[in-house]
Amino acid sequence: MRIVTLNTWKNEGRYDHRLALMAEGLAALAPDVVCLQEAFQAQGHDTAARLGEALGLYVSIEPARRKARLHEGRPMDSASGLAILSRAAPQARGRIALPVDPADGERIAQWIQATPDLRILNLHLTHLRGPEASALRGRQLAHAMAEAASPGSSLLAVGDFNAPATAPELAAVAAGLDPAAPPTLQGERAGRPISSTGAAIDHAILVETGRWRLVSRFNALDRPDADGFFPSDHAAVVADLARA
Repeated sequence: MRIVTLNTWKNEGRYDHRLALMAEGLAALAPDVVCLQEAFQAQGHDTAARLGEALGLYVSIEPARRKARLHEGRPMDSASGLAILSRAAPQARGRIALPVDPADGERIAQWIQATPDLRILNLHLTHLRGPEASALRGRQLAHAMAEAASPGSSLLAVGDFNAPATAPELAAVAAGLDPAAPPTLQGERAGRPISSTGAAIDHAILVETGRWRLVSRFNALDRPDADGFFPSDHAAVVADLARA
């Protein structure tokens, strides 16, 4: 089973062009499940729905972080939430409210039961920095995993953790992380190149192995097109699982 996680960068940059690049890149990977963060929704615009339609996948959307955002020069009421696209309809699914800091705002997690013995947890932890934020990410992760745990199911936690593998807040899942994973931030913001020399902050972690094992894990959608545009400001992370 192939699972892909991607932070889609809301509606920033050349949104429609990036959506086409995302759809093309994801289709080439032939995923069974795609977990999205910063999935933009506004009147007439829906990142998860567009990608789901392009890929022929079932779409489970959890809107969050609602506010007015500029789109094509005008403010629009919008959401930037989580979504899971899957080849088959989830056997069960849920939304988890996470601990928050008022300086950051709403944070949620999302899960689906992909098979009778595999649950997938989609995360986007706080982006705040400093010791207090590090501790908050640790609480968010612990709460999400506890709420998503299911007896008899393996648990795959994926998404934008906003922390490298060596961060103390990820100590509980350190055994499933790859400290040598390539960076996942890429592309440009406001015309400025994003450094690709830092550590990966997007991860795919098989927390509870059960009947599944991680076969391979690698970055994708990490190359610009002929005009220099990236699909997102994050690379996708691909996790291939097989029966143990």
